[in-house]
Amino acid sequence: EMSLLDSEGKSDAYLAGRKSPLALIKEEVTTTYGNFFQESILLAEYAQILKNPVEGVYVLPSPISPLMWYGLLFVRSGLYSGAIFKFTISIPINYPNGGCPRIDFQADVYHPLINLETGELETKSRFQRWRRDVNYIHELLSYANSIFLTINTRNSLNREAANLYEENKEVFRRKVKESIEICEQASLQVDPNDPHSLPISEWHKEVMRAARKHIFEPEFTGDEVMTSSGLPHGLSWVKKDTFKSFSKQDTS
Repeated sequence: EMSLLDSEGKSDAYLAGRKSPLALIKEEVTTTYGNFFQESILLAEYAQILKNPVEGVYVLPSPISPLMWYGLLFVRSGLYSGAIFKFTISIPINYPNGGCPRIDFQADVYHPLINLETGELETKSRFQRWRRDVNYIHELLSYANSIFLTINTRNSLNREAANLYEENKEVFRRKVKESIEICEQASLQVDPNDPHSLPISEWHKEVMRAARKHIFEPEFTGDEVMTSSGLPHGLSWVKKDTFKSFSKQDTS
């Protein structure tokens, strides 16, 4: 009687270079579990960022892939004050065991630590070795924000910008200003490959003026409780000197 298995317990199909159904099932389980574990880690990191945000930095994971995040960085002081920079975070496929996630700015940011052609941020000087359970994306975002507040020219990816900052700050400031204007226009564009990328609308003075008037110059009806600033505190449905809810009669 012919056995379905040879002396080593391997099927003919396996010997022909095909994987057994059991091996395929094991691979599928391992891959599924690995993806689930990775997404759980990334969601936990994102929740931590929402709980303790980096000032002026906003990020949103892409629904197409958890390994791609979109970001906006608002610089509020220093040479880059007023700048709006769009960027993406590319997370290694084997995160958190892989290397440092990569940040790419989406326009020509003129900075010593940013590659002018690719937009890549230099991270090796800060994260020589990305360590699991030690380094987090929140830390990476803090670093990205800090480079615009304190200019560092070591390990530069834009040598021209580094030299100008050290030798001719007037020309450096002019190039930075030009870069900010370019990035401001680029920030209005939406990624056609992913409609969930962070959008920015153009500033409309008339719309904002009407909104400000509604907030700071509201029309009073006479029932509002006025604050010391002269603004209404809102309606109260509790009768004075009582603690009973809805004790005040509706006189309308």
